[in-house]
Amino acid sequence: MRGSYREAWASVTGNRNLRLAQSSSLLAWTGEFLFLSAMTVYAFDEDGAAGVGLVGFLRVLPATVALPWLGALADRVSRRRLLVVACALRAVTAAGAAAAAAQPAAVYTLLTLSTVCHAAYRPVLAALFPTLCTTPEELTGVNAVRAVLDGAAALVGPLAAAALIAAYDPAIAFAAVALLAGAAGLLAAGLRYESPRPVAADGPPDRSGVVADVVEGLRELRRRGRALEVIGLGGAQCLVRGALTVLAVVVAVQLTDLGRPGVGVLWAAFGVGGLAAAMASIGAAGSARLGTLFGAGIALWGVPIVLVGLLTGSPVAVGAFVVIGAANALVDVTGFTLLQRLVPDQTLARVLALTEAVFSLTVALGSLAVPFVLSALGDTGALLAIGGILPVAVMARWAALRAIDADIGVRRDRIVLLRRVGMFRLLSVPVIESLAQRLGRTRVPAQTDVFRQGDPGDGFYVIESGRVAVLDDGQEIRQLGPGDAFGEIALLRAVPRTATVRALEDTELATLSGPQFVSAVTGSSAPSSAAERVVSDHLADDQQRHAEPPRTDPDGAPDPH
Repeated sequence: MRGSYREAWASVTGNRNLRLAQSSSLLAWTGEFLFLSAMTVYAFDEDGAAGVGLVGFLRVLPATVALPWLGALADRVSRRRLLVVACALRAVTAAGAAAAAAQPAAVYTLLTLSTVCHAAYRPVLAALFPTLCTTPEELTGVNAVRAVLDGAAALVGPLAAAALIAAYDPAIAFAAVALLAGAAGLLAAGLRYESPRPVAADGPPDRSGVVADVVEGLRELRRRGRALEVIGLGGAQCLVRGALTVLAVVVAVQLTDLGRPGVGVLWAAFGVGGLAAAMASIGAAGSARLGTLFGAGIALWGVPIVLVGLLTGSPVAVGAFVVIGAANALVDVTGFTLLQRLVPDQTLARVLALTEAVFSLTVALGSLAVPFVLSALGDTGALLAIGGILPVAVMARWAALRAIDADIGVRRDRIVLLRRVGMFRLLSVPVIESLAQRLGRTRVPAQTDVFRQGDPGDGFYVIESGRVAVLDDGQEIRQLGPGDAFGEIALLRAVPRTATVRALEDTELATLSGPQFVSAVTGSSAPSSAAERVVSDHLADDQQRHAEPPRTDPDGAPDPH
């Protein structure tokens, strides 16, 4: 576990791109929490509780409508550029709100635009993370580190807002949001990476228009049943989360002796639990049980709410919110990692944006439904009914979550095999995941040729078990065993097979088609350079061997060896 902590933090601090991306995220989300506090205070000062309700509406609906289009845009243009533009527009609109503080209508308009600008930030960054990682374990660790930083932002942002509003006014807080957004954009601008090209079998992405891209994102969700399982359970959790924003007041004021200040105590407990669990989830970076961990987190969201309904009391309520916060962090880390691994990179941003839109709507619906549930069932009944939704939903979908784990376990084994091939070690997560999904298997009996010298090159092979001999004009030049690969020369040079490969014993081979292999290794510079070195070394060895005269014994007879 301790090693996992070190590895996860090292993957961020030692990787320049991840360091910049995480730092940008920390600044952007600190600004978001500061922004939320400042805009609600401004609205209350100007229009009372009605103003707070208005800004709550303006935070949810326009951003939710914009998210699918922003996600489609992120799959058409550079994600780094979109992050920079989103942060720049956020800075401009927040600064405008600071300047127009005396005109509420203008401020509300600018605050709405500012929220829309920020709405794209998380799904676009989440879609970018896999490209910056080279292993699924690193991706999970990076998501866990991001959750830790989000927890820090959730603490620092509101404290900064409180200090600025106490010393000055909300307008100064809006100006601080603008500075943080600008700094986040500058950090994002420093990202340097190569966008992965889709593996050949997937075909080129559709470029017929943004509307078509949004539709394709919906179709992608229909095709990805496992991703839909994650989004469905995540939507149920967000429904309960929206309800909890209202139920927290009921618990603090009516069911315990915490009183009105207790609302803040409960959410502080939520934050403490989330921060602790986010740090603990780093240790699960290498787990293949992401599906069941995600389900456990969803269930743990609901169980404490049920317990609060059954066992009233301040300590129980505070402890329940600590557990809910911890469950929220677990759901966040595992849920995003699952979607990043289950959805192809070329449609990932729009799927994540659609997911954010669904989650925003379900949060709003949850908060709207609570008054009716309270009226029908009373305080305790509402807690039992709403809390019970999630454990029941997880039990109903437990088999599907286990199937996700089985799928990820198979992929993990295939990725481990592929990573043993030198030219594949630097492939980004989207590319290696795509190859793992397409990896075929074939069994070659002993003394059978895999292919012969002069055959057309149509595949690439990695040895899972067994041994093969490489023959040049019938002469054995090398033997290969588990983890070794062959077949790259004909594919990368577009020439017939330069040697015969024969199984020396029963051999299991993992196979990739020629187009899949070529598009994967030539899609970015590092794997392409590694593959070129392998091919050049083999060809140089062949040329040298052919140039050397055959050795003879002292009597002039050819050396049989």
